[in-house]
Amino acid sequence: MWGFYKFMYPRAPKSMMPQEGDVTTLRNCNFCGHSLAEYRGVVENKPTAATDTTLDGDNKSSNDANNNASNELFFCNYEHQADFHAGKKYS
Repeated sequence: MWGFYKFMYPRAPKSMMPQEGDVTTLRNCNFCGHSLAEYRGVVENKPTAATDTTLDGDNKSSNDANNNASNELFFCNYEHQADFHAGKKYS
């Protein structure tokens, strides 16, 4: 029985495992909604408008960590990224 499971479910290659410095937190895809580890997907920064600057010309705000998460788009793969920007809907 052990041999059957070893044959049917082999260990993933080391290239598929997280490397040193990879972010392993789960994120939801902005296109399909599935959760995936951040190092396995595509992270894209949203373009920021010129109105995001403060009066003194500084882009830093007190809640910069919260703004980073809201200024990023996350996708499972490049196809979902392209479909999202093309305006398609996930079905």
